[in-house]
Amino acid sequence: MVLGKISLHRINLLSLLSFFAITGITFFKAALELEDAEQAYYSQWLRWGYDDQPPLYTWLQYGVNQVFGSQKVSFSMFRGLIFACILFLLWQFARKMIKDGKKAELAIMGLVLVPVFIDFTFRRLSHTSLLCAAIIASYLIVQRLIYQKTWGNYVLFGLVVGIGAMSKYNYVFFLAALGLTLFFDASIRRIIFNKKMVVTLLVAAVLFFPHGYWLFGPEGFLTELRESIRLKTENQSENGIFVIGPLFSLLLNLIGMIAPLVVVVTLAYVLRKVRFERLKLDWFAKLAMTQITVLMLFFVVMDVQKIEERWLLPLVLPFMVLLVRSLGFNSVRKWSTYGFVIFLTVVGLQVLRTPAEKVLGIRSSVHFGFEPLYDVLQKDYGEKKWMLPDVTYAGNIRLLDPKREVFAKDDFSLPKSKMVNFDGVEVVLERGLLKYKRVLDSIPDFGKERNTIFIVTFEGDKDSRSIK
Repeated sequence: MVLGKISLHRINLLSLLSFFAITGITFFKAALELEDAEQAYYSQWLRWGYDDQPPLYTWLQYGVNQVFGSQKVSFSMFRGLIFACILFLLWQFARKMIKDGKKAELAIMGLVLVPVFIDFTFRRLSHTSLLCAAIIASYLIVQRLIYQKTWGNYVLFGLVVGIGAMSKYNYVFFLAALGLTLFFDASIRRIIFNKKMVVTLLVAAVLFFPHGYWLFGPEGFLTELRESIRLKTENQSENGIFVIGPLFSLLLNLIGMIAPLVVVVTLAYVLRKVRFERLKLDWFAKLAMTQITVLMLFFVVMDVQKIEERWLLPLVLPFMVLLVRSLGFNSVRKWSTYGFVIFLTVVGLQVLRTPAEKVLGIRSSVHFGFEPLYDVLQKDYGEKKWMLPDVTYAGNIRLLDPKREVFAKDDFSLPKSKMVNFDGVEVVLERGLLKYKRVLDSIPDFGKERNTIFIVTFEGDKDSRSIK
């Protein structure tokens, strides 16, 4: 009992420190990173959908902004809260699956050896972070349903499924793996084929229906979504080989995601600090194997040649618990203590990274603010509407003037009503796009790349698919 309380205090401390660290990083940045800028832009409005992502994260960000205002700290604070929730939920799941508080801690400490988690999730990810929390919560609920098939748990499962589906479309991979696992595991079958499962399906359907109608409706957003996914997953070199290409890309990304973890575990095994124990082939182990199988089948069938580690992260993150459970430690207390110190050290380094880059002259886009562009727009075109080239520009400009409504050229879900009688100017990044446009102004040496950007008259959406 005492060890359990100590473990809980440690995880609470890590979660709290991570929250403040992520929030604190804000004060060292002159500009928002990609996904925070995206949220700064989209959280201007409440819509049923936002381009190629479900709307839940933006809805929640909208609520945070209503309380704390549209400022940098609001975006990092919300992301920090989700990061802290991921740590706490994963520890709760580890504690239930491992039954050893100290060993369960190692599932959290081991996250510092997953670069895409400790870097991307800590500093910039939005929808992916929310999906991580949703999937871990899903595992927790499934574990509860194994032993307690109450109406309340099935309602809770429906809420989690709805939240997952509204967080990121990748959640469907978890549902597919869960559905496939029922063919191999009796405990999962008893959950799925229980009459109370109707409540789960009903709650999830109610939560997803408005966005689903928006997505599959007559406006053609599903077509735009497919095109966006194609652009993200298509290998531009066109040298991919069917079956071999997708499998190689998947394997390469999985190895890259956990490479430091594999090195540490292998070294510890060679030095006889850890040992591999017999794998307990329960529902969790079967679901892990099924999840990898589902991913392999999808990437092969869809011939996906380009895969990002962060796309896989939410689906494989819970398996950190499976890894720790399969290991025996000579001194689990030492491993836990050292892991705790290393985790705190990495969090501290993440905070210092941005100012250190600036001092060392390592150029980063977050060191270059958007004030020069905003000053020109506000001074000379303050009475007109502003069309920015993308959501990164639009989000950073709106950050400087939260009361102003701004627009982004690559926002294909922007309602037509916003474009009626649009009297405004457009910011253009490339000279090749200046054809047939009247240049009003230009700003040289702008941003990290020191490019020249142009301000032109906005002439509608003649050559873009962005505005519906």
